[in-house]
Amino acid sequence: MSSDLKVEDLEKALMQRADDLAEEYLQRARRSHDHFISDENVRLQLREEKEVMAAKMSAESIYRSRVQSSELMVQKKLDQLRWQLIKAVIDQVKDKTRHIVKDKDRYTQLIIKFIRHSANKINQKNLIVELNENDYQLIAPQWERIIEQLGSESPQPINSPAKKAVDEFMFDKSIELSKQFHRMSGGIIVYNQTRSIRINNTFEGRLERLSDNIHQLVAEHFFSELSHESDKIHGR
Repeated sequence: MSSDLKVEDLEKALMQRADDLAEEYLQRARRSHDHFISDENVRLQLREEKEVMAAKMSAESIYRSRVQSSELMVQKKLDQLRWQLIKAVIDQVKDKTRHIVKDKDRYTQLIIKFIRHSANKINQKNLIVELNENDYQLIAPQWERIIEQLGSESPQPINSPAKKAVDEFMFDKSIELSKQFHRMSGGIIVYNQTRSIRINNTFEGRLERLSDNIHQLVAEHFFSELSHESDKIHGR
């Protein structure tokens, strides 16, 4: 009887010990599970945050790309409009010069004005004036009268003594009309005797010099307001 009780007590003790160990392992497993779930949740949250951030960056990149593409398209259209306006202005100038050439008296006076202007730019006495072939036929018969007109015209009243001296300086110059013709729509080219100095007062030369001013004027007057509005839109 006593021996049976000891065996039974031992069995109970072993069973209790097994239950205690099982409970301990179960608690460890639960803690490991909870820790694993917590870590996974943290990792999942970080992953979600990274994906959201990446999506935002991708969306912002796409947005910026589309904005830049739109700005480039707008800039292209503005450039096209600018060139159209500049071309229209230049075409108007060319058309006006064609009308001037048809008015023989007015055109002759313009040639005289060009000669005076060109001669004042060259600090030498003996000069050569070159025209195109059509203008030569117009100017050559009048050449002596033109030279007399240049010599007889008095300088305009001005305030600057230096400017007056330049105007008076041209009257003692010898100006020769060349029989060589230059390919141009109108105007003149004036050389010194050695042709080392040249003043280009052709329509093409003056229009080329004028074109830079035309570009600037078109940009300032037609596009400054548009640029200002664009800067406000983009926060610049």
